[in-house]
Amino acid sequence: MSIALPASHRAKRHKLNVALAKQYDLAVIGAGPVGSLCALAHARRGARVALLGGNPKASTRLAGEWLHPIAATALRDVGIDLEGRTHSSVGNGFLVFPEDGTEPIELRYPHGARGLACEHAMLVNTLQDAVGKEASLDFYQAARALTVEEDHVLFRTDGVDRQLTAERIVGADGRGSIVRRSLGLPQERVTCSRMVGCVVEGTSLPQDGYGHVVLGGPGPILMFNLGTQRVRIIVDVPLDHWAPRDRLAMLVEAYAALLPEPVRSSFVATLRAGNFQAAGNELQPRLTYGNTRRVLIGDAAGHYHPLTAIGMTLGFGDALALAESNDFESFKARRLEDIRAPEILALGLYEVFADQRPEAAALRQAIYRGWRTKPTLRERTMNFLSGEDKSVRRLALTFFSTMVKAIYGVKEPAMSHPSGNIARALAHRVTGFIRSYFWLQRSNATVLERLASFRGRLQGALLTSLPNQATDRGPGDPLNVIDTSQAIARATESLLSLQKDDGSWEGEMVWCPMLSAQYVLLNQIMGRTIDSRRQHLLLRNFERTRLGDGTWGLHKHSQPYLFVTTLVYVAARLLDLNQDDPLISRAKSFIRAEGVLGIPSWGKFWLALLNLYDWRGLNPVLPELWLLPRELLLHPSNWYCHTRLIYMAMATVSSHKFQVPVTKVIAELRRELYTPDFETVDFTACHGQLREGDLFARPSRRLRMAYWFTRVYERFHNKNLRARSVAKLTDHIRWELASSSYTSISPVSGFLNILALYLENPNDEDCSKAEAKLVDWMWEDEHDGTRVTGARSASWDTGFALQALASVREQAGVQNALKAGAQFLQSQQIPHSFEGFQHAYRNDPNGGWCFAGVWHGWPVTDCTAEAILGLLANQSDEINQEALRDAIDFMLRGQNRDGGFGSYESRRSRFDLEWLNPAEMFGESMTERSYVECTASCLAALAACGKQNPTLLEPTTRANMHRAEAWLRHTQASDGSWRGVWGVQFIYGTFFGIRGLIAAGARTSDPALRQACRWLLDRQHTDGGWGEHHSGNISGRYVPHTESQVIQTAWALIALLEAGETNWTAITAGAKFLIEAQYPDGTWPRQDMAGVFFRTALLEYALYRQYFPLHALGLYEQRRRARLAEIAQQ
Repeated sequence: MSIALPASHRAKRHKLNVALAKQYDLAVIGAGPVGSLCALAHARRGARVALLGGNPKASTRLAGEWLHPIAATALRDVGIDLEGRTHSSVGNGFLVFPEDGTEPIELRYPHGARGLACEHAMLVNTLQDAVGKEASLDFYQAARALTVEEDHVLFRTDGVDRQLTAERIVGADGRGSIVRRSLGLPQERVTCSRMVGCVVEGTSLPQDGYGHVVLGGPGPILMFNLGTQRVRIIVDVPLDHWAPRDRLAMLVEAYAALLPEPVRSSFVATLRAGNFQAAGNELQPRLTYGNTRRVLIGDAAGHYHPLTAIGMTLGFGDALALAESNDFESFKARRLEDIRAPEILALGLYEVFADQRPEAAALRQAIYRGWRTKPTLRERTMNFLSGEDKSVRRLALTFFSTMVKAIYGVKEPAMSHPSGNIARALAHRVTGFIRSYFWLQRSNATVLERLASFRGRLQGALLTSLPNQATDRGPGDPLNVIDTSQAIARATESLLSLQKDDGSWEGEMVWCPMLSAQYVLLNQIMGRTIDSRRQHLLLRNFERTRLGDGTWGLHKHSQPYLFVTTLVYVAARLLDLNQDDPLISRAKSFIRAEGVLGIPSWGKFWLALLNLYDWRGLNPVLPELWLLPRELLLHPSNWYCHTRLIYMAMATVSSHKFQVPVTKVIAELRRELYTPDFETVDFTACHGQLREGDLFARPSRRLRMAYWFTRVYERFHNKNLRARSVAKLTDHIRWELASSSYTSISPVSGFLNILALYLENPNDEDCSKAEAKLVDWMWEDEHDGTRVTGARSASWDTGFALQALASVREQAGVQNALKAGAQFLQSQQIPHSFEGFQHAYRNDPNGGWCFAGVWHGWPVTDCTAEAILGLLANQSDEINQEALRDAIDFMLRGQNRDGGFGSYESRRSRFDLEWLNPAEMFGESMTERSYVECTASCLAALAACGKQNPTLLEPTTRANMHRAEAWLRHTQASDGSWRGVWGVQFIYGTFFGIRGLIAAGARTSDPALRQACRWLLDRQHTDGGWGEHHSGNISGRYVPHTESQVIQTAWALIALLEAGETNWTAITAGAKFLIEAQYPDGTWPRQDMAGVFFRTALLEYALYRQYFPLHALGLYEQRRRARLAEIAQQ
């Protein structure tokens, strides 16, 4: 067998002379296992070798102790056999424990091959003992290399600087190699994660001889026996989980539960005793072995994550190949060829096992399926991993076969996304990896250029192994010690002070002054006089809601809207405000500049009633539509209920073509609003004239064609058919008023319902009752004036308030408040069906809760769900089980064919009717659809009912819950988020998506759950808070806010805490933000509106900034105590 250097290259031997450096054939720097084996192999081939060991304590460091069979064979080839020794075990292969808790998968070395698990110190000491016995090998045990230059090494031993020369210098000195540095190679250390290792005594893993790879935590765990009653445990910790002062709690909380007993208890006890080591897991592919004079081997040449245990195996291969090669070039070529397959597999396996993104989860599941069903795949995997099979081609074929199966297996319940998204993500990452990896290996670029660019090249593919440095959350301040007691006490006291005598909570839902203006217009049309105080307060509201430029918008953050500005201007003038009054003078200029003829159709409608527009300039709303067969796609019963009821009343009102008389103020308004004069306008040409700034979407081509048909029909319609249609709609309106305590579903349609009855009979009794109930939609005070709200929210707010208080039930007064709130909610359930609901195109309301209260008569699925969760938060045995059963039935009546839940009703049309949307200013308002909020809330309520009384959940109900879970998983975006519809927007949707998955039984390790948490964590601001800008509602994209928002921070924290997210540093930073943002009176600041409907209309829920932050802090404190208790109990 040849030796490392030809005889002609061997150094002449000299007797030691202080003036002359000692000369060797080979100098190996680094006396770890790889360096010792390299020195030993060369010495036994006749070379004169110097071995420099640095730190004598290095043998006790946290390092790899699992040797694949090829490495164990290499030891035996040099006469070292560690089998049977104390603190060693035979290595038969690996057991992989999937994150879903299914049976472990056995990966056994093929053909009876055996690896070795041994204590690192024993391995080092045994090799160094063998080194010491070699006559041609000088071992400098405590020698620290200071410089390496060509053939010279300057080192220090026993405080004395010494020098040696060698024909070849080998760097086996690890990741921080001085030999590597001497070659001028980049010294950047690419840390992919942290590693915590310990040895637990007095226990063993039941499957001796196997490395246990446990998934389901933030990072993988590798465990194996070291002889009897000793287990080595290596835990991978992502960088964003690493907080030095919080390591113990983090490790116990995030990893301990994954371990089997009694290993778990021993693990925690070992951690508590401080008997563990920590190190960085660094990544460096083998791109160079140096040159013929200075060679790199082992970790100095390249290093990988220890999960796959190939580091020592490849290092031993380097050492032996160098000893066996006649020249450096043949050594380099052989090694670069031999290490490719195991290196690719090592890089890929860690990425697949550690990454929580959907494409990685899909690939992981495909690998599991392949391993379970195909023994040949298990054998092939172990051959690649151990270095027995070095064929990159066979590895590629195996991988691509698995990738295809991953795509086609995506429909399994554990997967979260359509196969197209998975395919695109996998293709992007895999092709990026292959292209980048082989560019690094075969590019004409210099080694330095390749080493400098490897991170950037591979980062797009190895998203977990090479995290973006810009988003890395380094150790930093763990912020794990914060005092929540005062903040919780203040917030609780504040929330309790807002509870009403009937046990409810209700905060104002703030929108815009449109409804207040329409209230004034309604009274003008009906000839009613508004009392002077309310007139003053209405004008006060207009003043408070005016934008900075003197106009009004659809909400307080919006751009000017011609629609809202015109209605407010007209209303203010009808309240006797002069046109030149500072409140409205700039609004008049805006209206004239923009052109009132461009006002959206709803504005044209109101102006026509006031004789400020001509009915001929409006697209007709045909009452005859309601006489069509219900089976037809266009029948209004298929529309979203709010849209259906608004246009039902508009059709009735417009059939009268009513206009108020032209009074002095109407004549003045005509002159003020129009240029040119009102009388010269050709209104028939203006039905399609719409101001761009007011629109969400222009009417579609199909809708414009439908408008043309309605205009033709309107000219020639049958009067008897029209009368019959209007009579039917009037009956519907009466039914709606009676079933809603004469309030209507909202004041938007309520105003129109009143008008419809008034125009039929000014003395109509139902009309008078509805007029008297208008006050129920009003909030009124001197500060903000009189405003008409779009919805009342007592049941909604009470449900959430009770859930928040349940998280701090030990606070004074909470138990009584919970009881009173629960009693209120019990009184608000609709106790029976409404007679005639089918003929009114209604869902059966029995068992449901409304957003407002039982008086409203319009129950909603998620309102019902949150009411149930509020009731069950009281932990009372007095809950009526039949009432819960009715509530379950009501929610299920709102479930759609696709498994998701609608709001008021299930979706009735199989086709998208958004093309028919006539609202112009609003989007997604034509049909019910499946909403992540409603689906998640209903899942949570159903699961809570089942927990309280399992008999409540019939088999069909459980099947429907599985359908809802599947819908949630299918609609999760590829980045892990969900888009919310009733709140801003992705943070809100993801908050509910996480709640829904948890309710469906998702484990904390569920890939969809982890990816959703990852999405939230990636969007946390540097101050600890979260903030999403409302402008993203229009585009449907996430838009970050420049300022953290209290409500959105609370949503994110609740989601992360309920999901069992273990990034305690991030969670604590969020809690700290909430505490610091709180006012001394226990409230939080009023910031941007966080609610929304129909994409464009922002809402402010006054109590959101009270109960959501309290709920988040309550859950945080529960979790903080649980973490401490878990450590103490162990």
